[in-house]
Amino acid sequence: MSNVVIAIPARFGSSRFPGKVTALLAGKPVIEHVYNACVKANLGRIVIATESPRVVSTCMQFGANVLMTPETCQSGTDRIFHATQNCEEDFIINVQGDEPFIDPQTIVKIAELLRTDPTCDIATAVMATTDDSKIDNPNCVKAVLGKDMRALYFSRSRVPFKRDPSPENKDFIYWHHCGIYGYKKEALKRFVSLPQSSLEKMEKLEQLRALEDGMKIRCIEIKPSGPAIDTQEDLRRAEEYYKTHFEN
Repeated sequence: MSNVVIAIPARFGSSRFPGKVTALLAGKPVIEHVYNACVKANLGRIVIATESPRVVSTCMQFGANVLMTPETCQSGTDRIFHATQNCEEDFIINVQGDEPFIDPQTIVKIAELLRTDPTCDIATAVMATTDDSKIDNPNCVKAVLGKDMRALYFSRSRVPFKRDPSPENKDFIYWHHCGIYGYKKEALKRFVSLPQSSLEKMEKLEQLRALEDGMKIRCIEIKPSGPAIDTQEDLRRAEEYYKTHFEN
C-alpha cells in the first residue's frame, strides 16, 4: 500500500465564482482535470472532499472517490483533515480543486521532499518571477526563502523590499507561492489544532500559522503552467490556454 494519499478540497460555494469546480473546461468539469492529473502522479489513493451534493454527483460521473465534509470547515486544509484524519497513509498531499493544469510531477516532487527530509513538516511549491505586475499584486503571494529552500515568510506585499535599488538587485528573483501543500500526517493534525495566528489574520495566509508555531516548511521550484480558476475570466483564459497547449 502507498504511504501517500492525495486529497482534493472541492468547495462548491466559492465567493468569487460559485460552482467553479464543476464548471466545464474543454468539455470536462474543472475538478475532473485536477483528478486526472492526480491519477497520472501515480502515488496512491485519491479522495475529493466537498461540502456539496452537486460536486459529489459530478465526481461520481467520472469514477472518483468523493466524501462529504461539513459546511463548517473554514478552509481547504480543514476539509482535507476531516477527509483523511483516520487514514493509514503517512503523507497527505493537498491539491487544490481549482488547479486544472497542475503538473503530475509537481505532486510527485512534493511527496518525495516529505519522504526524504525528516525535518520537513510541510512541503509546498514556488515559481521564480521578475514580473512587477505579479510581485505587486496582493493576490500573488510571495515567499521569502532561505538557502535550503526553507520558507522564512509569506506575504501579499513585495517582500523582500528593495531598500536601495541598484544594478546588482535590478533583476532580483522573487518567489511566487503556489497553492499545493504536502503534510506529514502528524504535522497536519498539529496544524489544524492551532488557533489562527496574528500574522495569519493580518495577511489572510494560513501557512503563516505554521511558521509562527515553529513548523518547518520547505519548497520546491516549479515552472509556470496554466491559470487556476478563481473567476469567470480565469475560466476564459484557461480555455485559451487549453486550446494552445493541448489541442495543437
